[in-house]
Amino acid sequence: MTRVTVQAGFGYSPIAPDIAWTDITKYVALGDGDEIAITRGASDELADTQTGTLSLELDNSDGRFTAGNASSPYYPNVRRNAPIRVLTTVLDGVNYLAQPGFEVADNGWDAAPGLAPDSATIDTGHVRSGTYGFKIGWAASGTGGVMQCPLYGLTIGVQYTASVYVWVPAGDPAVRLDIDGTTVGTASSTTGAFQRISVTWTTTAASHTLRITTNTTSPVVGDFVWMDEAQVEQGASPTTWSSTAATHHARYFGMVTSWPMSWSGLYSTVRITASDMLKWPTRRPALGPMLVEEIQGDEAQLYYPLSEPESSTTAGDQSGYSRPSMTIQQAGAGGTLTFGAGTGAPSDNLPAPIFSPASSSAGKYLQCSVSPMLTSTGASGNPIAGDQVFETWFSTSTVSRTIMTWTSGAPAAFDAGIRFQLDGTGKLQVIEYTPTGLTTHSIATPNLADGGAHHLVWDEAGHDVWVDGVQYAAGTGAWADRLVLIVGANEAGGGLWVGSISHVAAYVRIGGFPAISEIVEHYAAGMDGHAGEQAWIRMYRLAGYARIPGVLPQGTFSNVASQGELGSSPLTHMRDIERTEGGKMFADRASAWVVFQGRTIRYNPVSAATLSYADLETGGVEFADDDQKLVNLVTASRPGGATQRVQDAESIDLYGIYEDQLDVLKTSDSQVIDAATWMVIRYADPQPEMRQLPVEASTLNVATYRALLDADISTVLTVIGLPAEAMSPTVTVTVEGYTERISQGQHFLDFHTSRSDTDSVWVLDDATYSVLGTTTRLGY
Repeated sequence: MTRVTVQAGFGYSPIAPDIAWTDITKYVALGDGDEIAITRGASDELADTQTGTLSLELDNSDGRFTAGNASSPYYPNVRRNAPIRVLTTVLDGVNYLAQPGFEVADNGWDAAPGLAPDSATIDTGHVRSGTYGFKIGWAASGTGGVMQCPLYGLTIGVQYTASVYVWVPAGDPAVRLDIDGTTVGTASSTTGAFQRISVTWTTTAASHTLRITTNTTSPVVGDFVWMDEAQVEQGASPTTWSSTAATHHARYFGMVTSWPMSWSGLYSTVRITASDMLKWPTRRPALGPMLVEEIQGDEAQLYYPLSEPESSTTAGDQSGYSRPSMTIQQAGAGGTLTFGAGTGAPSDNLPAPIFSPASSSAGKYLQCSVSPMLTSTGASGNPIAGDQVFETWFSTSTVSRTIMTWTSGAPAAFDAGIRFQLDGTGKLQVIEYTPTGLTTHSIATPNLADGGAHHLVWDEAGHDVWVDGVQYAAGTGAWADRLVLIVGANEAGGGLWVGSISHVAAYVRIGGFPAISEIVEHYAAGMDGHAGEQAWIRMYRLAGYARIPGVLPQGTFSNVASQGELGSSPLTHMRDIERTEGGKMFADRASAWVVFQGRTIRYNPVSAATLSYADLETGGVEFADDDQKLVNLVTASRPGGATQRVQDAESIDLYGIYEDQLDVLKTSDSQVIDAATWMVIRYADPQPEMRQLPVEASTLNVATYRALLDADISTVLTVIGLPAEAMSPTVTVTVEGYTERISQGQHFLDFHTSRSDTDSVWVLDDATYSVLGTTTRLGY
């Protein structure tokens, strides 16, 4: 039987790390032809994976799903982009728990938010069956903490009983089970031996939370309980413990795009459509350069890229804190400061101002007020804690000049601040000055007045500077906020800079964020756009620019070239990496992360399940032999590399020219040739294949049903017992995507598939993958 749970995260963003889920399963229409419909993946292996969708209908007879309805229990959080998820639960017995015997540390039991015990782990100290039990050490506050386990797939309105055997040491507090913190079971009464405790309740949702805590408000550190043989089952009392676990399968994670309310007569319904996280990176039309994205992503509290065009006379703050613009100041007479005339960091292709003073004391520089202040007042006007970090890029061929100064803005006799400059040999100096004198910190850097681009980071808390990614001890102190930032001059308007300065930024580090290592890594972003890093790391980086919280890498990955300038949507650049790697990118079904598979994940795969054609219980199995995928000529290129052609002459003679263009971010021409060759040898003469594999999954045995629910993009399935008209009685296919329909008592899956042997590669001395002339294809 299909046991489905649908939950919404009202009031949360889909990328929030701690979503509190609300069960809405009881309102989902599943009878009389209604269903939960899900789409996922791509039509075939050469197509891009698409944004996954979910559609379902909700009973809105009490207006709870009407956006803006103040009487809704979810008001005011019935709104677009509310996270939503769908899970199915499969039983192989009576037990609804996925880890009834605690044999694996799978985090099935977690601390309740804000109620963590002192410790919790699997343990061999007291075990009723198997090797491990679960040991909880209570904290010395409240009831000592609460451990909890989510329950899914329950039948609403039915009586259930949860039970577990507990072993409480003599003198330690009794323990009890409860459901959702409300329905409380009888506390344990035995010490020094296992005792079964339980709690019985009637479900009001498809999901509840089973919890365990003590029966006292005064445990001490050193009080423990051991748990083993847990069970959740239908009925009013516990029965014989079953070690056969249930399984929970994530079917969908995404966000509701709208809540369209309508009526059928007087009956109100809301038929929602949701999109998975692959939609998230499409919302920004264009990214800035990598360096800009990383400075802003690390939450710079002040940021002047200084990339304004030549006609500009001021420079704007792009931190989002609306700080005043930098304005041009004049020292003495003469000199120029021209926006847009120079270049800043090498990889971003952004302009930078050129400072051209008449002398060290006559010329122009930039200045602004730091308002609101960084830490002393904060954006809200209230004092906030935190450590300051300053960053900038610069280029010059002139020594003994000032890069930037942070000053109190007071008259000279009362001024105090910190100044960054080059000494007479081009090495960095940091000057701390107060009304009582100054301290000079000479940094043993190379000559930085060499005309090249250089990156500077100052860390207040670490008392260090970092130049071009190299750490130097500076010995500087801690500083209260400065009121004035001067770029290209000292506090007196002297030491005027000659050359360019760009990307002036300041951060406030609170609780270790942003990490100094992340800010120092801006050097790689600015110098070469992270050229040469692994494809999955680049995918993680690009996803981060779109505020996607993480990437799940699968397989092995090659290195990719620079994307320093960016300029298109996050998804476009992520697709570039996907294509370069020859892999697959798609949204995770259980979280806000994306999955990125390297091409090697498909090399010589092992089938996850075997299906008999007679057991599919559906029509619509489809085979095809056409030219949809045929490619026998590829023109391939990479940025800054050669344009190359790879062809299969025999295929061209037989079918004519089927040409494709391959633009990839490879790091060498030989890699480009490898990628083009891999495409041609796989698709110069594509063989007949099964394109559609529909199956009524819930009619199959439990093991096969579970395997199909776990099947995802790139999973391999085998179909046996095909009719005589098929090209072969057995075929092995790779899942490229699917449509899914869940209704009362049914679970239909229609897989879009491709030939698995298209991705087979040669393995030395292997009986299957080393057959001369048949399976001697070299992968790359």
